[in-house]
Amino acid sequence: MFIVLFLINDVVKPDYNPVRDAVSEAEIGSGGWLQIANFLVSGLLITASAVAVAKAVNRSTGVLVAMAGAGLALAGVFVSDPVPADHATWHGTIHNVVGTISSAALVAACFVAARWQATALWRWYSIAVGVAMPLTFVVALVETETLGIWQRLTNVIGWTWLIVLALRARGAAATNERAELVKPART
Repeated sequence: MFIVLFLINDVVKPDYNPVRDAVSEAEIGSGGWLQIANFLVSGLLITASAVAVAKAVNRSTGVLVAMAGAGLALAGVFVSDPVPADHATWHGTIHNVVGTISSAALVAACFVAARWQATALWRWYSIAVGVAMPLTFVVALVETETLGIWQRLTNVIGWTWLIVLALRARGAAATNERAELVKPART
């Protein structure tokens, strides 16, 4: 949902350049409510999913996913400053701090979850995402003319991993439920 909504916003928001502008900058000005709502709803849904992730995967991954979701929701509450900013506002500073914590939590979740039901492919994928997210974000900071593309790539990489984690956790939970159903009753 987060990715789809920011892509829609990229097209409909006036005077907004998704190649150059960060996703958070869509919160600013006319029509900014759409991105604010996107941050809030997506963040709350991710935070709620952390309960199931903690149960199906492990507690540490669940806590990190909750932090990623809560940070995303708070990034909607505290509107971003334009990039580059002439001066930082208090709400823009909070937005940047919670956004950084959210991203760092998602990166850490990749490394923690890499050990869960570890197949070679899952381990490789989780570690690759955990490395790729901060690398693409650094490129975004260096390549300011194309910051928007690199930041969007960072988001797509991270949120896609989170979707795959949720699907794997759902599959593991279903397998565990079936195993419980076929267990012989204790007498």
